[in-house]
Amino acid sequence: MTTIPEFSPGCFGSAVAFKKDDTVCRACPFAATCEPAHMEAQTALRERYGIRTTQQVLSDTKQQREAEKAQRQAAKDPATLVLPKKTQDLIDRLDRGNYDVKGKFSRGENPFGQSMRFMQIVGHLLIHLKNARLDRQLLAAAFVKKLEWQQGTADAHARMAIQALEHIGAITNTDGVIALKG
Repeated sequence: MTTIPEFSPGCFGSAVAFKKDDTVCRACPFAATCEPAHMEAQTALRERYGIRTTQQVLSDTKQQREAEKAQRQAAKDPATLVLPKKTQDLIDRLDRGNYDVKGKFSRGENPFGQSMRFMQIVGHLLIHLKNARLDRQLLAAAFVKKLEWQQGTADAHARMAIQALEHIGAITNTDGVIALKG
């Protein structure tokens, strides 16, 4: 316990009143001894009422996120680890979103609704262009036209969409021509 110096102000060592950068506290002749008393009082209150500091909460959250990430990485099928990162992220997003891609495609529905606009376009083309030659170049051209993307961005997203849909078993890819599975 801290001894309160003689003639110190009433706020001396307060758990809530001391502020190191405040003009009043900076000018106070007792500031040097007040700060440790303040920290001691604040720690005692936190322990008594179970209050955690922001740093403790963030540290716990970060550790929890890292543990979840490590668990997800350990649970992944080795075959998925050969996919490009963005493709794997798209597959994970499809899994988390419960899109039922294969089921909806088999019923003639676009599984992507209003989310993931580029995947919505892929779904639309797969459903409506069954007799046309649908390939990466056509998908990229559709992205450029409908989403006003640059050609490089459109090509990358077309490649990613094809890889993801092929990986989950929704499409077949024969010499670059894609089609819905039977």
